Amino acid sequence: MEKTPHIAVFTTAAYRTLDDILRGILSYSRTHSYWSMELKTGRSEEKKLADIDWSSYDGIIIHQKVILGAVSALLKKIRRQRIPVIFIAPDKVPGFPGCVLTCDNAPIATTAATHLLSKHCNAYAFVHAVGQPWSDARGRLFAEAIKAKGERFLWRASEQNTLVRLIAEAPKPLGIFAATDILARATLDACHHAGCRVPDDVLILGVDNDETLCEMSRPTLSSIPLTSYDAGYRAAEILDRVLRGEISTKEMPDIFYTGGPVTERLSTAHSFAYDMLVRRCREVLAQEFSAPIRVSALATRFRVSRRTLETHFRAVTGTTIAEEVTRLRIERAKHLLSTTDKTLTQIADECGFFDISHFSATFLRHVGMRPTAFRANSH
Repeated sequence: MEKTPHIAVFTTAAYRTLDDILRGILSYSRTHSYWSMELKTGRSEEKKLADIDWSSYDGIIIHQKVILGAVSALLKKIRRQRIPVIFIAPDKVPGFPGCVLTCDNAPIATTAATHLLSKHCNAYAFVHAVGQPWSDARGRLFAEAIKAKGERFLWRASEQNTLVRLIAEAPKPLGIFAATDILARATLDACHHAGCRVPDDVLILGVDNDETLCEMSRPTLSSIPLTSYDAGYRAAEILDRVLRGEISTKEMPDIFYTGGPVTERLSTAHSFAYDMLVRRCREVLAQEFSAPIRVSALATRFRVSRRTLETHFRAVTGTTIAEEVTRLRIERAKHLLSTTDKTLTQIADECGFFDISHFSATFLRHVGMRPTAFRANSH
């Protein structure tokens, strides 16, 4: 009768990513090659490598937190016992004589940057996990992707008190990428304390797609799901091939999990694309208000339809483009009347009015007095 492989799984208390990895491993075992698996959990300081009876196991799956910094001692054990090992670690371990199951952070950062950039925020930031190399990598790669598009990357932060201040002071709308869903939730709390609305002022994107945490937050949190389940399944397949004698322990390849497409919820369900369109339009108007303004020409300039430009300009500003042009011309005229001795004809021409009559009538309608009366009162 064929012996059932005995596999030891050493781990700390499971978090979402690790739980998905273990579910992938269990799924493979159930459907392809049933193993007798022994789960060993507890505090990391209780897991002494010297106490493990390696001879009683046919394979080992061990999490990096179990052994803390004792990787070299683990390597010695593996080489001595020649037992296939899957080592779950946050970073790649060069020369490991087994399968290292770790995270490729580059696609995660790219996905986060692409998603938030599509929302057209004014600036971007990152909330990281202190002292975690994988978090540092996500933050660094995210910042590089943002800057590569010519956009503003403001800061990397972690402590909530600092986070509240930084969020309050940052230009809005602000797009924030958090290294995990837990940090995304902390960022959401910081926004509430800062008096900033999500997603109206700040967009938040996390990682892990912890459905319970994301769905119970208000507003619900967008997140990047990880392919950790698939990675666990693949790692179990590799371990099975070693147990069957198809490959040696030295031939075990490393396995990487990374991020999938964003699961969008309310925390990023807002695009500031039209806000950006309106800001650009107002900048042009502020520089060119004295010239004849044609809305159709502006729409062509911004590569949108006239209807789109007019609709969103009113939605964002509460006024029309024509009313905004008139306001700018009146404000300029008031400044010239108060600070110069230019004639009304000169002012009318400089501010974009057809003639003195048009200037005077428009000024009276908006200011409540004629230009001559306004000049007399301002001196």
